Amino acid sequence: MTDFVQIFVEGDTDVKFIADYIAHIVPNAEVEVKKSKGTINLNDVPKIIIYGLSGWTDIQNVHTEFKRNTESGGTNLIVFDADSPENEGGFSKRKQEIEDKVKGLSYEIFLFPNNQDDGDLEDLLENIINEINIPIFNCWNEFEKCLQDYASKKIGKKLTTPAQKSKIFVYLETLLGKTNDEKEKIKPSKRDYKNTMHWNLNSEYLSPLKEFLERHL
Repeated sequence: MTDFVQIFVEGDTDVKFIADYIAHIVPNAEVEVKKSKGTINLNDVPKIIIYGLSGWTDIQNVHTEFKRNTESGGTNLIVFDADSPENEGGFSKRKQEIEDKVKGLSYEIFLFPNNQDDGDLEDLLENIINEINIPIFNCWNEFEKCLQDYASKKIGKKLTTPAQKSKIFVYLETLLGKTNDEKEKIKPSKRDYKNTMHWNLNSEYLSPLKEFLERHL
């Protein structure tokens, strides 16, 4: 029997954030990251395995991992985006869709940003930036307003506002240097969420996620 935890998330950004946040709240945790499903030797595993899937619909392809872990006394956690009606999601809708895909399996679920509202990991990240950097997002918000004002007056139609992911990229690109090494740190898999100059992992906004993870870790 084992008592290890499997955490299923969406994509590189989620994998890196969850790994860094677990390291923050459980400093000595044994963590392994897997980018895809695969056979695990249950006699020789770390305490926590993070699976990066290609999206929430990919959860149906890892039923074997769920069952094997459950039968071995382990815990399965699902940490996905709630998304919003604009991208055919929303907290209640997405939760029900995921539950339908893992019906009959043992698991606990948390949906970004706070396990109750529509949104995604990027919404969470915007709420945990170092407060000294808030003016960067204020500038971005002014850019979006300017873009739409210009569009309505000069073009006569609404323009597409850059995605929320772009906002996070710009935030980090603004704070980091121009060298190739510094630009590497902007990539989702290379970000350092433990960097206190950029992020506040002690933010009250993370309380729901912290409580959820600490119940199992």
